[in-house]
Amino acid sequence: MRYSFKNKDRSLPIYIDSIGYDWDQEAINRPKGYPYVHWLQTHEGRGIVELKDRKIILEKGQGILINQEVPHRYEKDPSSTSWKTSYFTFGGSLIKEMTMVLGIQQYRYIDTPDQDLLRFVELNRQEFQKPLVDNYQSSLLVYGFLLKIKKYQTHNPKNQELNERIIQPILSLIETDYMKELSNEDFTQVTNYSVQYILEVFRKIQGNSPHQLLTNHRILKAKELLLNHPEYSVEEIGEMVGFNTNSYFISTFKQSEYVTPGKFRNLYH
Repeated sequence: MRYSFKNKDRSLPIYIDSIGYDWDQEAINRPKGYPYVHWLQTHEGRGIVELKDRKIILEKGQGILINQEVPHRYEKDPSSTSWKTSYFTFGGSLIKEMTMVLGIQQYRYIDTPDQDLLRFVELNRQEFQKPLVDNYQSSLLVYGFLLKIKKYQTHNPKNQELNERIIQPILSLIETDYMKELSNEDFTQVTNYSVQYILEVFRKIQGNSPHQLLTNHRILKAKELLLNHPEYSVEEIGEMVGFNTNSYFISTFKQSEYVTPGKFRNLYH
């Protein structure tokens, strides 16, 4: 079963794009990523998902959440006789901010899903397939799914200790000192772990590096200042959130938001 939504309400913070259940999964290659956030879960058999820095074997029940525009490819594991998947894709005007706030970066691999995640598509596919889909209810279901991902990250016993010892101290440092020139040395000082181990933990749990999270947080703060403080120039805001030069701020902001800081401000004023 596969269903694509043609009448999307793009004004909603989150809306669903497509859903599939018990699908005979074909090989997919997306060198430029996909325009929607993508949940892919093995229903039967085994698949291989390849991202820039990692190859993941997706066993039965396991899933992966791949963020927008993240290059990836996947196919049936040659050692498996079949690969059936459940999946759904979603986007929205605030999806980037929501995934950022929830700590979901390039991807999130779920190796031991609880029942909420294991059966989410199966239990909710009928709601998504109604002839007259309630876009608001669908939006709430997707938001609920994102919270389940966040809950998994927080309560998974494998991640809890690492989260307390490494992830949270660095995220707290980023939140309070993002305007400063933070380095790997700062991250090692607040955790007492090596840079290599810190990067490995962040890749596994957050799907990204501390420096990318720092950049994302700076962009988020810059957007708040651009919208709420017209008295500050673009260059001043870049300095306030920790960018060394105005040109670097503009290029990084444009890479993240697809517009320059000045154009972003003009869109809302």
